[in-house]
Amino acid sequence: MSLQPPSTARNPLFRFAFYGLAIGLALVHVFITFRGLSSPAGMEQAQVARELARGNVFQTKVIRPYAWALLNEARAPASPAGMADITQPPLQPMLWAPAFRLLQDHLAYEPRSQGSIYLLDRVIACYGVVGLLLTLLWTHGAARVLFDEKVAAVAVLALLVCEPLWDLAVSGSPVATLLPLVAVAFRLLVSAAVSSQEGKSSTLSLLLLGLVAALLVLTHWLAVWLALALVLATVVGLPQRRSGALLVGIFPALALAGWGWWLQQRCGDPLGAAKTLFQAHLLSLDGSLLQRQFALTMPPVQVADLLRKLLQNWQSQLGSLPTYLGYVLPAMAFVAALMHRFRRTEAATLRLSLGVLCLCVALAMGFVGLPGEQRDDNAFYPLLIPGLSIYGSAMLAILWARLYPTGQGLWTRWGYAFLALGLTALPLLNVLPAQVKLGLTLRNRIYPHWPPYVPDRVSLVRRLIEPNELLFSDAPWFVAWYADTPTAWIPVKRDDFTRMESLAKEAGTPVAGFIMTPVSTQVTHLHEVFTGPYSEWPDLLFRGPLMAFDRDFPARVDFEYKIPVALVAIPVGPRESLSLQMTFYTNRARTLRD
Repeated sequence: MSLQPPSTARNPLFRFAFYGLAIGLALVHVFITFRGLSSPAGMEQAQVARELARGNVFQTKVIRPYAWALLNEARAPASPAGMADITQPPLQPMLWAPAFRLLQDHLAYEPRSQGSIYLLDRVIACYGVVGLLLTLLWTHGAARVLFDEKVAAVAVLALLVCEPLWDLAVSGSPVATLLPLVAVAFRLLVSAAVSSQEGKSSTLSLLLLGLVAALLVLTHWLAVWLALALVLATVVGLPQRRSGALLVGIFPALALAGWGWWLQQRCGDPLGAAKTLFQAHLLSLDGSLLQRQFALTMPPVQVADLLRKLLQNWQSQLGSLPTYLGYVLPAMAFVAALMHRFRRTEAATLRLSLGVLCLCVALAMGFVGLPGEQRDDNAFYPLLIPGLSIYGSAMLAILWARLYPTGQGLWTRWGYAFLALGLTALPLLNVLPAQVKLGLTLRNRIYPHWPPYVPDRVSLVRRLIEPNELLFSDAPWFVAWYADTPTAWIPVKRDDFTRMESLAKEAGTPVAGFIMTPVSTQVTHLHEVFTGPYSEWPDLLFRGPLMAFDRDFPARVDFEYKIPVALVAIPVGPRESLSLQMTFYTNRARTLRD
């Protein structure tokens, strides 16, 4: 079967139309339908980047109890007003910081002048859509080298009309930064395989691939799995140059060693507070529970529970695989491509390399789990979409050619593309027109990601508290980013709060109160309040919703933060009062400052 492209595949008009559509969708998602950041990790890294722009080197206003305990154990400076960041990887904040520096006069979020969308949120969204456009470019190049222009066009168009990828690009998630890095890594792997097959030197491509692998591990700590996958993919995809895997592996190893040394100097542990992410691989607990413990102890490893967790996660993730792959039909056709023997040697070997990458991602996701499902900041499945789409598009072309072995009509040549792209574009066609209409109508007053986030409401807290005060919240990344105030994550144990409060007073940062959001108060079943991650704080979870029925859930006698200040209140029925969906609980009456 021939996969030679028809003459229209190289028509410049089609390329200009594609570029125009890509740029148009990018502008729409940044300036019309954009509703602010939705990624917790993105918000946390954004406030680190803002501190970098202010000249505070890797400081954070998100106070994680485990990180605080680790700094105390190392007798390192641990004032909540200027705490060292020992949790987040450095690359994404370093990318954003120069742009923030240029916007020095707009670092503080002022809803009265900026509206509901924070200007720096839109800057981050610009970074994300540029990364997606680069992903399209590198995916097209890899597909054209492996197959032909026709397959490349179908693969890249499938990515272009994938609405979940656009949502990811503007979310601020580190996975959005990983997406173009994984795409260029596969492009370099293709280049190395082709050069090796033609008897040319592939050293430069492998060196660049190693540098990209180093950038991966500095973007997301779980990307260690991706770096390992690239090393194994090099062994599988370049059988003539298996020693080249050393060139790929040495750079991420050096990058991790360098950052480990940096963390060792700051907190006495080369893994820093990110250690809990790796500990979560071996435990049935969610990593967030480890981060909220004001202690350095680790529960014992139960092998039976670990295996049960792995199987349950795989069962859940495999059942939702079309969602994780953005409903991209060519990507889902990779399973058939994996069983097909492509005639070209490079295509056949790199198909197995891509399979190795999929296996490593599945292992990582199985060990860690994805409680946030497709929007989880640890969800790596979308990173596979570009590579899978290349092979899936080629496989669909082969199957379609066997259904229509002869003929020159439009349907016989492009029917599979129309079907694949039409089904892939259904989410885009479903949601984008309504979002564009809403964005053009409301403009800078467009609805935020509620629940659980309303940036302009939480930013008011900055005008209610003193500059040296500390907040506690179930969403510290959200409060620290939009209110620009040091915010600690509510600890798992109530007794730990007393210890943290005392340390904060000693550092000159008294506690102002608690901000509760639907991150914790939105539960499916009532019993989850008493058995879930905030089981020791039922008064903070119940009080706001119960006020709609003129009832109260009394706090402990010794708990002084009892005065509720409504940030988001929703009426419940004609006779009831307001249900407080986002609440600031404080210890005294406060006045809103200008």
